[in-house]
Amino acid sequence: MAEVVLAVTGGIAAYKAIDVMRILQRRGHGVSVLLSRSAERFVTRGTFSALSGRPVGTTLFPDDGQLDYDHLDFARRADIVLVCPATAHAMAEMAHGLAGGVIGTTLLAFDGPVVVAPAMNPRMLAHPATVANLATLEARGVRIVPVSEGLLADGDVGPGRLADPVDICDAVDAALAPGELAGVRVLVSAGGTQEPVDAVRFLGNRSSGKMGWALASEARRRGAVVTVLASNVALPREAGIAYVDAPTAADLHRETVARMPGTDVLVMAAAVADYRPAAAVQGKIDKSASDAMRLELEKTPDILTEVTAARRPGQVLVGFAAEHGEDGLQRAREKRARKGVDVLVHNDVSVPGIGFGSDDNAVTIIGPGDAETTVGPTSKAACAAAIVDVFAGLVTHT
Repeated sequence: MAEVVLAVTGGIAAYKAIDVMRILQRRGHGVSVLLSRSAERFVTRGTFSALSGRPVGTTLFPDDGQLDYDHLDFARRADIVLVCPATAHAMAEMAHGLAGGVIGTTLLAFDGPVVVAPAMNPRMLAHPATVANLATLEARGVRIVPVSEGLLADGDVGPGRLADPVDICDAVDAALAPGELAGVRVLVSAGGTQEPVDAVRFLGNRSSGKMGWALASEARRRGAVVTVLASNVALPREAGIAYVDAPTAADLHRETVARMPGTDVLVMAAAVADYRPAAAVQGKIDKSASDAMRLELEKTPDILTEVTAARRPGQVLVGFAAEHGEDGLQRAREKRARKGVDVLVHNDVSVPGIGFGSDDNAVTIIGPGDAETTVGPTSKAACAAAIVDVFAGLVTHT
């Protein structure tokens, strides 16, 4: 079974980490424990050491008499890290990459799955800083175990209690289980290309890359080996995903074509410019030279059509169509037929509050076959999950 590092941070719920450890052990996992200084006020190092049969990490440096102590060994031997309970302070440190103690250092040195089980006062949980930190951790692929509601140790009633130990251990096992896309190589394009007019100006679009980012994160969560071709995306990059910058349509074309032979699923979520200046000006155009300026534009390569024509058996291709207006869905259906992709995702960018730059979206997934599935309005993460559900069913595991 797996090697679990159980990181226990301060709070009265720390005593429940003993139950969590015992359940994990009964399920066959090896458990090594890290304790924060605050956690030691509630449960001693000796308790965890006696029950785990292993040394407990509390400091970055060895105590007197501890031979061959290396705090990075915890990260090296772990298959998964569970932070339980996770205080607001601990999650803030995780979100901001602070490594002032053995727990923070271990998390920064660890590139495998991480599960976090929060526990805190309801008002602390609802504070915008905590909400933002939780969102940051989730965006990086950290699995958050939802808190439960009820009477807390400080007398308040509401959400903030540590989840049931069995539920926490179930989350660990789920994070360790190979996903349905385990080993599948997924290539996702995200963002919007920018085509140079001169050294400072470009033709571009409003795509933020949030939909592509959500798709990449969801595919990785299900075990896929994910590469993202990023076109001008200013979003946090998730550990465990490979990113390649492709700012222009030409860059995106080159990188996509080069990677297609080793790709099982292509998800073409980037908004690619249809036209670009035929010749970008070296330097900056002087606007005082004329009251008007004419740009000669040329078509960019049709990446999706090209890779579809050259696809090998078993490859799955997913396209996107950002359309405007009531006829957009029909145009998307026609685009799918014209491009020859397995699945095409349509979204109507004329609808306020969804699409470009928003955290939400509403899509119609066209395909496979004659199937059409409408999702949303909902979060882009939820849309991504629905899209991955569809293409995961098309992947042939060999």
